[in-house]
Amino acid sequence: MEIITSTFFSSQFVIAAIFTIFSLLLAVRTARSTKSTKQSDGATSATSATARKKSCNCTCSCNGPAAASAAEREMLEVGRHAATAATAVVAERGSGASMMEQLVPEITTHALSYLDYPSLCRLSMTNSLMRKAANDDNAWKALYHKDFTLEQDSVIPVNGWKAYYAATRAVVNVNAEFFNIIRERSLPAMSRFWLNADYVKCIHASGELFSGYNSVIQSWQIAFNWEQGVDFQVQDVRARVLTDIAWVTMKTYIDIDTGPFNMTNVFEFHNGQWYMVHHHSSVMLVDGEVEQQVVHG
Repeated sequence: MEIITSTFFSSQFVIAAIFTIFSLLLAVRTARSTKSTKQSDGATSATSATARKKSCNCTCSCNGPAAASAAEREMLEVGRHAATAATAVVAERGSGASMMEQLVPEITTHALSYLDYPSLCRLSMTNSLMRKAANDDNAWKALYHKDFTLEQDSVIPVNGWKAYYAATRAVVNVNAEFFNIIRERSLPAMSRFWLNADYVKCIHASGELFSGYNSVIQSWQIAFNWEQGVDFQVQDVRARVLTDIAWVTMKTYIDIDTGPFNMTNVFEFHNGQWYMVHHHSSVMLVDGEVEQQVVHG
């Protein structure tokens, strides 16, 4: 027993214990000192942040609810700037449109006069502003005089110049179809082309008069059987259109050596279609003389 006690309380053991206790005390003191330093630094940082906030009235993005409110205000500000920019673009576009609307009508009419019939129709389908400009009555009147004749100044169309242009265009196209039928020598097409009425009349270049639908169609049958297809060159076409009747005068040529013909075609409007009711062809005077020709037309 004595041996164990003396070994347990030897000098080396006592020195080790004292050194261990001293180390523990030093560690505890160091830990307390570090904690105190951190708390002091945190308080100092908070005080500095508060001072900066008061001086510049701003916060960083990590400051919780205050930062979220600042971000929302910034987004609202960006939205207002975007709305202002969009309004400016719309206003700029609107000002461009209004500038065109404020053009002198004569200038607009002159600009549109360079367009043809299909282009003017397509322009009217682009937008409301172009439709208003393209439907202007003066523009269609100018186009009428450019495409047809200059002797219609006294005409005052009841439904406006656009409707009158369309009706005149339809009559001119029907008149051109008449010469296509002659070139093709198609009796069925000629039969459908004439109005089936007893008052229709046809005077060929030979001077023969045929009255009534059946007589007129028979005259064309004789002409198609007797002659080869005739390719008329049509010039100086002048049309006049009323509500349900129209007439077209023109000069026609067969070839250079043959003198021209004066022709007059009269049409009536029935059931949405133009029908021929009168045709008159006569040889024109050339140097005061009439050349003898046997061409039917």
